[in-house]
Amino acid sequence: MEKRHAGTLAVIAVMACLAVVGAVGGTYFANRNASRSPDPTPTAIGPGPSASSGSPEPSASSGSSEPSEPSESPEPSESPEAEPGTYQINKVVYDALSLSVTLVSAEVTDNKIKLNFRYRNDALIAWPLACPVAEIDRISSKIVLADDQTVYAESSWCATTRAGETFSLAPGTQATSWALYPAVPGAGAPFDVTWYDFPVLEDIRLR
Repeated sequence: MEKRHAGTLAVIAVMACLAVVGAVGGTYFANRNASRSPDPTPTAIGPGPSASSGSPEPSASSGSSEPSEPSESPEPSESPEAEPGTYQINKVVYDALSLSVTLVSAEVTDNKIKLNFRYRNDALIAWPLACPVAEIDRISSKIVLADDQTVYAESSWCATTRAGETFSLAPGTQATSWALYPAVPGAGAPFDVTWYDFPVLEDIRLR
């Protein structure tokens, strides 16, 4: 009798763990909280990047009567754009409960950058996933360049392939996703990546 009760409790514990994995992992392909919509930013939506926040005001002279030393020429404020090609990044965006998302690489071509992501399910059950509709998807990911310019995706895997759909990633399998942005970061300059509502990746560089 005691053995049978022990076996029943073990089965209940396993089922509870699987339920937690399913609940936490649900709809992570796009938004971690499917009911939350990103704040619309009309000025940033469109084929081109939004305008930067502006140039700093020039500093005034000190007004001192002492002769000042000749100032050195200022360094260029912007780095040249990264050269066309594929850059390996391999930065983890999310990793919990055997479910992970990784920014694998960036492809630079035609004054645009394409970011490639990998989703992997090492859990025991399927990973429920979803894509927002195309209009929401366009403002759900972005990059912020070194000059604070914010650039939203002009296209993505979700928007072009599974917009507004739900699906699942089977245990022990992986899938890829991508987004294309109409701007190229400076060579070696840092930029931040917001991928839906996963944690922001900071200080990404193309090297």
